[in-house]
Order: sequence, then C-alpha cells, then structure tokens
Amino acid sequence: MANPDQKTILIDKAFEEVKNICMNLQKDTNASNLEVKSLLKLIINEWEEKEEQKTGFGFR
Repeated sequence: MANPDQKTILIDKAFEEVKNICMNLQKDTNASNLEVKSLLKLIINEWEEKEEQKTGFGFR
C-alpha cells in the first residue's frame, strides 16, 4: 500500500490500541483469550444496540 487513505490509517491505529488494551487486560488479570473475546463481543453487542436505537438501523 503506497498511500493508505485516512480511514485505513484510523482503523489500523484503533486495532493496535484495542489489541494493546486486551494484552494489558490479560497481563493484569490473567484473563484467558476466551474471556477477552467474550468481553469484546459484549462490548460490540452493546454498541450495536445503542446505534440501532439512535438510527433505527442495525449492522446485522
């Protein structure tokens, strides 16, 4: 990728930040990969529900 657009840069940065947060959570709490995955799924579901309430549209 010679010139990634701004959206790609932001997505990559967000991914790295979330990954670091998850790694630190595991280090601090000894959480398993499954526990971290479950937490991320709960966060996504909550976010989707709030978006759907705001816009009337869901991602599914």
